[in-house]
Amino acid sequence: MKTQAGRELEAAGESPYRGWRVSLNRFIWRAHIFTIGALVVWVERARPNRGYGGRLFAASARLTNRLIGARVEVIGLDRLDPDQAYVFTPNHRSHVDITALLAALPAVRFAAKRELFDEPVLGRAMRALGMIPIDREDPALAKRTLDEAAAKLGKSVSVVIFPEGTRAPAGQMLPFKGGAFVFAIHQQVPVVPVALHNTAQVMPAHGYLTILGGRVVVEMLRPIPTVSLTLEDRHRLKDQVRAALVEALRPEDGGVGDRRDLGSFAGHAFGVHAGNVASRTPSGASPPCAGPSPHGVEERRRP
Repeated sequence: MKTQAGRELEAAGESPYRGWRVSLNRFIWRAHIFTIGALVVWVERARPNRGYGGRLFAASARLTNRLIGARVEVIGLDRLDPDQAYVFTPNHRSHVDITALLAALPAVRFAAKRELFDEPVLGRAMRALGMIPIDREDPALAKRTLDEAAAKLGKSVSVVIFPEGTRAPAGQMLPFKGGAFVFAIHQQVPVVPVALHNTAQVMPAHGYLTILGGRVVVEMLRPIPTVSLTLEDRHRLKDQVRAALVEALRPEDGGVGDRRDLGSFAGHAFGVHAGNVASRTPSGASPPCAGPSPHGVEERRRP
């Protein structure tokens, strides 16, 4: 039976269960990092370079998505050649970007800020999985790191590099850095812009692991070839990728696209309503698309 306080919260668009559910999600997220991180390190020591640790980490990310109420869909995979390596360049809004991408692309390596590699458990797991540490304060060192990774990985392994370098506030897109595009040109592998829809609402940035749950769409945009490109073309390639992302993303996600074709993003898991998040969206950003959604299947993949 609902209490009067619960009815008043629901009438105001709030969930009476939001506090404990968000706290539980925070616990689940941390448990995922510490438990699976330690297990990945052990697996890679026992069976090194066989891919077991990466598959375990990806499976754990998919489970974590379900437990925190992030309903992940992946579209556009038909645009990719499974035998081709790529440089994936997603927009970056939230920590949940990582688990969503792992659900979509379980075999990729990530380039991540060097500070994460100093974490006692997560850092050791990332090194065991062959992730690439990037020093954001030293562009020359970052370039050398990517060059070393290119020499080591060759053209057989796909890499995810966030061109913004860090999480952007909801409704914004930060300037792109050039490392991803230099790396792709050096390797002569295609760049795939990846549009991450609604992750800032599911897990707002800088919110002390506030995870509200909800629907996330990972969209693979059309690959951009780099064959015959030289370093002089890196700025044009960067602008091309940025333009593709801006066109594909809704204003809430830092773009200008009218993406009613994706269906509704209204509502969140566990009774947390879209109205709770709308107030966090910068003024001038459009509200989530209205109307019923035919989606919502966990990690459902469609062309």
